[in-house]
Amino acid sequence: METYTYQASIAKGSTKMFEIKNIDGKVVGSFQRYYQSTLHSVMDNLIGNDNLIVRMKAMDGEGNLKIDAFRKNYPIKKPDYYIHIVDDSGMEKNFHARQLNNILINPEFLIKSNGVEIISKTAFLDWVRFYEKGMEVARWRVRPKEKLKAYIEIEEHASIKEPLFYAVLGQMLYYIGQ
Repeated sequence: METYTYQASIAKGSTKMFEIKNIDGKVVGSFQRYYQSTLHSVMDNLIGNDNLIVRMKAMDGEGNLKIDAFRKNYPIKKPDYYIHIVDDSGMEKNFHARQLNNILINPEFLIKSNGVEIISKTAFLDWVRFYEKGMEVARWRVRPKEKLKAYIEIEEHASIKEPLFYAVLGQMLYYIGQ
């Protein structure tokens, strides 16, 4: 199992860059929330309560863009989340995430792409757990007692071993939320 940590932001609308470190303290990548313009940032803060316009990007340790993700809102139904990831071999994958239940406290999401289907679940104040074919492959958690330190644990049998992927999903789906 691989373990990673980062310091999450207090403010949901923060555009600060967050570094993800492995257990040895080496930076493996970073991610940040971003807005397309200052107007979007102001609208999100004033009208959307910092969760109307959700866009995130993640870079590897050398600063190369690895993930670009955004949320698409609808007037009536739940939002859709789109995650575009480039793996180490240069292959691009597009993931689509959609909430399966109508519970805001403990939402479940189906995250899928060609050949990969991940379900994320959480229980109140517990880890967010990611499952593939019924087996837990990763966990994500933010600890308020530790000044919002976030933990990511990835099992060896996970088809996606990129900690940036789980950090972006955790932030978008559960931390910023709906």
